[in-house]
Amino acid sequence: MSRWKASFIHLLISIGIVSIVAACIIYYWYPLALIPMAKADRLLMIIAGVDLVVGPLLTLIIYKTGKPKLKLDLAIIGTIQFVFLAYGLYTIWNSRPVFLVAVPDRFELVFANEITPKRLAEAKIERFKHLSFGHPQLVGAPMPAEYKLQDDIMSSALSGEGDIQNMPRYFVDYSEVSNALIKRAKPLRADKDLSASDADKLHKAASLHGFQSYQLGYLPLASSRGFATILVDIKTGKIVTSVNVDP
Repeated sequence: MSRWKASFIHLLISIGIVSIVAACIIYYWYPLALIPMAKADRLLMIIAGVDLVVGPLLTLIIYKTGKPKLKLDLAIIGTIQFVFLAYGLYTIWNSRPVFLVAVPDRFELVFANEITPKRLAEAKIERFKHLSFGHPQLVGAPMPAEYKLQDDIMSSALSGEGDIQNMPRYFVDYSEVSNALIKRAKPLRADKDLSASDADKLHKAASLHGFQSYQLGYLPLASSRGFATILVDIKTGKIVTSVNVDP
């Protein structure tokens, strides 16, 4: 077998592995519309760069039929690829989205490394004491009525220790805040906050999911990494989809 053929086979194997990894990441954690705002594309590019370039390139350089210890050299290359892949997956795992939080006027996408174990343990609802393994949990986080608690939240936000979306003790079922959130949703039409081109993207997203534009409203989706938009059914408050638009 020539070194070019060996390198090509290595490339095909790497493409298969990277494709499976990327598909799982997109399916479980990052819908396509959220990849740019969550900067997940950068991590995927790093993983792909190592597995699709470095591995096959090293095989091309070292492969030679009949070479002593060729299997050992190939095993070392495979190990290097595995280590980089494992590190990339570990990084993505520790920064995966775990909560989609409906705060009074928007949605916040919160990542695993943005909630401390101490705050997680303070959640009043048992299922919110655990970080999601798959899709981020949809929750609500209404602002408490007590002024002292509001001050505590504000102080935490100003100090960089996290806002209400980073405090599971305030998390409630989404159904408890959906009606209030609907009132904040804006119609899918161009205005001072939404350009005509972005409004057109929202119209197309609504149509793609079987809705007329008047049936939906949009709300900002914010995170520490970027911004997007979420479309909600203005009758039920149900989330329809997310769109890569920064209103």
